[in-house]
Amino acid sequence: MTNLSRICPQCGKSFPLEARHCSHCGYDMDATLPAVQNNLPALVGKAAVPLLAGAASLAISLGWKMMQGMLSRPAKPSAQPIQVRSAAPVQTQSRMKIHITTSWVVGDSSGNWREGRSEQTIEIE
Repeated sequence: MTNLSRICPQCGKSFPLEARHCSHCGYDMDATLPAVQNNLPALVGKAAVPLLAGAASLAISLGWKMMQGMLSRPAKPSAQPIQVRSAAPVQTQSRMKIHITTSWVVGDSSGNWREGRSEQTIEIE
């Protein structure tokens, strides 16, 4: 059986094929390998933008035409006539009062708290 070995590009000595680092100088063999680059997501992203813009434009165009078609048709009369109920007489008062009470509490980051309360009355004739 033959022993396969690598030749170190830095010191020129041989070392086992399974080893990542040279046993003589410590050179990292995996550092010299090119990094794997996947350009597929970038390519898909570049192709997807015009495709999505076209689909959105088509959807808007179709929606606009459907809306125009619906608005141009006359409304269909309902099958049942509309029944109008007579409204009950509204009792009016000569004056109306609205009383508003407001309470508030505010705290800040240093732990100081403030609170307040206000009351207002509005009269409507």
